[in-house]
Amino acid sequence: MSFNNKVDYMPNQPFANVGIDPSEDQHKSFQKRKWQVLIATFLLILIIANAVIWSRAPIYQSQAILHFSYTSQNEIQLTELAQRQITLHQQRLKSNSVLSLVSDELAQNQMLMINVQTLFDALTAEASLTGRIITLKANGTEPQIIKPMLDAWVKVYLQLVESEMQENNSEELLVADERLLLLELKISEQQQYLQFFASENNITSLERDENRALSQTKNLGNNLDKALADESHAKALLNSLLEATNNGQIIIRPDDKATIDATKQSLREINASLSALSEKYTQAYLERDPTIVAKQKKVQQLQIQLEEQIQTSQTDYLLDVQRDLSAAKGNVQQMNTQLVEQNKLAQVFSQNLEQFKRLDDELKALQFQAQTLKNQQVAQEVSKPFDAKVSLLEPAFIPDFAVGPNYQFNSLMSVIAAVIVAILALLLFSFIFKQKASGTSSHFVVIPGQAGTNDYSNLGYAQNRQLATPDPRLSAEPAKLTSVPQTLRLLSFEECQLLYSVANKQGKALIGLTLSGVNIDELLLVGKANFGQNYLLLQIDNSFSRAIKMQENLADVVQAICHNLAAEQTIWSNINNQQDLVQLLVNIGHDAQLAFPEQLSLHVLRHTYLTYLASQGARLNDIEQVAGYTSPSDLALYRNVNQQGKLLDLDQINIQYPFVVTS
Repeated sequence: MSFNNKVDYMPNQPFANVGIDPSEDQHKSFQKRKWQVLIATFLLILIIANAVIWSRAPIYQSQAILHFSYTSQNEIQLTELAQRQITLHQQRLKSNSVLSLVSDELAQNQMLMINVQTLFDALTAEASLTGRIITLKANGTEPQIIKPMLDAWVKVYLQLVESEMQENNSEELLVADERLLLLELKISEQQQYLQFFASENNITSLERDENRALSQTKNLGNNLDKALADESHAKALLNSLLEATNNGQIIIRPDDKATIDATKQSLREINASLSALSEKYTQAYLERDPTIVAKQKKVQQLQIQLEEQIQTSQTDYLLDVQRDLSAAKGNVQQMNTQLVEQNKLAQVFSQNLEQFKRLDDELKALQFQAQTLKNQQVAQEVSKPFDAKVSLLEPAFIPDFAVGPNYQFNSLMSVIAAVIVAILALLLFSFIFKQKASGTSSHFVVIPGQAGTNDYSNLGYAQNRQLATPDPRLSAEPAKLTSVPQTLRLLSFEECQLLYSVANKQGKALIGLTLSGVNIDELLLVGKANFGQNYLLLQIDNSFSRAIKMQENLADVVQAICHNLAAEQTIWSNINNQQDLVQLLVNIGHDAQLAFPEQLSLHVLRHTYLTYLASQGARLNDIEQVAGYTSPSDLALYRNVNQQGKLLDLDQINIQYPFVVTS
């Protein structure tokens, strides 16, 4: 079999013992460079961090305090609303409109050109809900500018609040009352007209199905459908009866069946009695015996009676069906007439219903407008007693010391950060040096015909051998294969499917059972008695007892093998040891024209199946529940196989290997 042009390059196993120890010179060089990396990284980070820290200008801060006071008669109701108002004041102080006024104030009176964005970054407002105060803070690198910024901020906001509190909104309330009165009049008129319209047009609900006219139309439609079905049934029954009569068939009305069956039963009983007597006596005796002659006459009478009953039943049956058909046609015609009239009424009602909906929507719109206006009036009336008097509790000042940054603390943090980064750099350097020294990053094996065939075709553990070298285990004396070699060929889905497709029945059983979880030491013990549920279930009874679900194709193969076997026999004929199973597998590999078929073994099949489970995220200790006993050292070979990034339960993965090609 020729190789294709696609190959996979797979790294050696991390446990393949291919690494080499570095030389003494390399060790000394590593130790020297390790200290160089550590010290250089520490000094570099420390110098850069301190340069950034000490280059920052000192930050100064000043503050002013605004106090919000309320009338004493409202103290009981104050808490929730006052806190909400203070929060709104806090947010408004940093609004773009307020800061724009502050910028204009500074430009006109202080000759300071400070834009809104700079003010937004420098100024903060912190609310104390319990103390009913807002602390205004200004931060900057120039202490002489901070106080004018705060003074302008306080001045502008106090003026803004005072002007708003002085506005007289009595005229606005009067206008709102007039609007509300007009709306209520319109709502009353609309409600009266809506009730009148609904009464005149028999409208009980906005829902279509709840109104009588539409409900009657729907019921008539349902009745018409039933009448049509009855007519169709009667017509079909009449045609069937007429066809049967024309063909000479006997038809019986269901109501007459019991009577006719009784007559037939009596006729059968007398005929049976006469038949028994004819076997016992001669014809001459039968003709002379009065009892027998009476029975014969009775038979003739019953026969005539039966024919008359059948003829009468048949005639009556036809008449009944014809009457039913005529009644059904009349019912359909009546339903059609009623439905036409009702549709006209329904059409008119639908138009009225749409008009009613429009009137109702107009009423709801008026009610919504009135409710909105009422809410506005209530909000205005409620907020008046709680309008706070804002006063300056503490004026701004010129700061004489900086509040930040903390150069000493930041320098200490830079030392700690430099130590951490230096240690990380040392670890990274050590890792890179060891990888380079061991040479693991440059050892690769070429796997012919494996490109892109498995989802896990690039697993690092999968192939660590030269394929051109035959498997040395194949020429050895067969023994109990209990230990998994560390260097095994990993078969792809396509290779397993190809092996299974060309194998004979025993070969299919060998491949299918191994790829279903049967342990190597369990293979030769599998017998007919171990299968159940039409060979869809294999029961393994040992220290690792388990039930293995069989794929349908494999179950059919095993059933064919076990057809002529006794219950105590195994499924293997003329195979007495594992070496014979290996040779069977190698022969199948030759028939399939696989590359290097001599490398195939039972361990290769089991390794392929265990890799399939582990790659889906199966826990290593759970694998034995499916595949039987596997030594801890062998399970350790599959630690890094998981491609899911997390461990999954067995019911969350597919435990059936796809060794059968499916369309």
